[in-house]
Amino acid sequence: MKNILAIVLSAIAIGAVSYWGMTVLVATQGVELSIHGKIALGLGVLFTMAIGFGLMALIFYSNRNGHDETVYHLTDDTDEVTPDQ
Repeated sequence: MKNILAIVLSAIAIGAVSYWGMTVLVATQGVELSIHGKIALGLGVLFTMAIGFGLMALIFYSNRNGHDETVYHLTDDTDEVTPDQ
């Protein structure tokens, strides 16, 4: 239950900071975004964060299941080739 609450609160905080940042950016640049622009910007941020979270989850999963160790041990057995050979 604590994990779900932490995720929900994090999502709310990220959304609030994103909205505030977008508002400040628009106010300081003198450019007004239409509702369609705001929706597109929000979807872009959402998809970018989803890709980042997904890739980090894959790295975590790979590390936990030992996939990284098998690659590491495969590189230990190879002979090193020096440039003058």
